[in-house]
Amino acid sequence: MILKIYSNQFDQVFFEKEITDKLLDEYNIQPNSDDFTELFETELLSDILEKYNINSSEVYYELK
Repeated sequence: MILKIYSNQFDQVFFEKEITDKLLDEYNIQPNSDDFTELFETELLSDILEKYNINSSEVYYELK
């Protein structure tokens, strides 16, 4: 999976990261689970935003 984070202001990708199975395992997130989106956003995505000092109110993401 590829995580793309877009700027609300410019509507363009400014951050991209491959989300590997290993990374999901580190967060104990199962890709096929019913609560995948919730866990992804509250655990992994929030850590990425914090690590790279990205304000969540100024961006949106896409996961493919």
